[in-house]
Amino acid sequence: MSSRSQPLPPEFSHANTGRDIVIDEIVNDASFEYDGDIDHAPATSHGTYLDGINESLESLEEYQDGGYHPIHLGDILGPSGRYRVIHKLGHGGFGTVWLCRDTQDPGYVAVKVMTGDVTRESLQDLTLTRLDRSVPGAEYIAIPLDSFFIAGPNGTHQCIVLPVLGPCVSLRLWLRLKKDPAPVLRGMAYQAALAMNFLHKHGLCHGDFRPSNILVKLDNLNQLPEDELLSLLGQPEKTHVRSESGEDLPASSPRYLTIPADTTPLGDEYLTDQICVIDFGESFSVSSPPADLGIPENYLPPEVLLDQENAIGPACDLWALGCTLFEIREQLPLFYMIFDKDELLAEMVRFFGKLPQVWWDRWEAREDFFDDQGVWLRDGENEEEWSLEVALSKPMEIVRPGADCNGAAPTALITSKPEQRLMADLLYRLFRYEAKKRPSIEEVLAHEWFKI
Repeated sequence: MSSRSQPLPPEFSHANTGRDIVIDEIVNDASFEYDGDIDHAPATSHGTYLDGINESLESLEEYQDGGYHPIHLGDILGPSGRYRVIHKLGHGGFGTVWLCRDTQDPGYVAVKVMTGDVTRESLQDLTLTRLDRSVPGAEYIAIPLDSFFIAGPNGTHQCIVLPVLGPCVSLRLWLRLKKDPAPVLRGMAYQAALAMNFLHKHGLCHGDFRPSNILVKLDNLNQLPEDELLSLLGQPEKTHVRSESGEDLPASSPRYLTIPADTTPLGDEYLTDQICVIDFGESFSVSSPPADLGIPENYLPPEVLLDQENAIGPACDLWALGCTLFEIREQLPLFYMIFDKDELLAEMVRFFGKLPQVWWDRWEAREDFFDDQGVWLRDGENEEEWSLEVALSKPMEIVRPGADCNGAAPTALITSKPEQRLMADLLYRLFRYEAKKRPSIEEVLAHEWFKI
């Protein structure tokens, strides 16, 4: 089965003709069931539990020594009480991110509060502040605007202040663009490559370069009164924390967790045509690569999937960049909904050809997919020939709820044939199996696809 024929997220359904997408109403089922006699979510080791929806929330268990810092709406953060918390923007393994009102320089900022076990020395975000910003691509990197510490029950927490950003550049972004999305998306792809250029020029690899870490810059937010901004994002919702014993909550725990704001309602008057790369928690110096990468397997090159020695370095970033360029322009991941490593390798072979013989011989599962010559064994009567060119040729089409599907033609995102050829040429270069033969980021930026 090709990646393009697999199920999309809940609000999408995948038709049989190309990549026809039906935008449907999302229905959130907040009900839940638990085994046994308890009538609430499983308790943490600290005897606390969430009394309500826990979707899109950080782990309550991680509110402990070295973990998250408990934060509530209305809290004052930073020196001289500069930043007032008005909503939550999200969380990750290294911290929580909060929408704050800047009381000294009127406007809005995002404050990322790191877990207690993150040291200032290990925080690559702060390394960015010391780099030469005259290098092209600096404007597309989320470089901290300010930093400070918070002391709390779970440790001392490094905080960084960042610009408030919008949605990521993948999947549904093109539906919100009033102008022709093709040049806008191609421009964002170029900016993503420029951002990687800035990092590589300074001897850094991002380590987790993918569309979910590439957000759209916003404009005109600072002129909005607070109530209007919250009206756009939705008023903050809370899921309260309870104690199994009925006693007071431990100092390490917040009174409630805040459900993150939804930036998708922000319309064309707030979205710009520029991007910003975020989340440097997996970043590393080219001279000191880590033992493994935290990026999802769908963005990993085959040499890492096959556990080759000394595989981690700039070439991994370049492979991930290839996946990202496709996803930004086509608005669908190249390797979508493939969770098995062997199936992922098989998809790569279908796109880019047989693996080098040494890898091929070591890949034990190859016989489940290919013959000795690398010919695909699973073709069925209804399965079309699959290749990178075919993937690029598929139009993305949508039909909105309530629309007459037999009436006017649906909205479509189409890549022209000349652009398909140029894009395929660039991607084949980035997806070379031999890492040393992948183009440098300078060569990527000079490619003809970006000059259309």
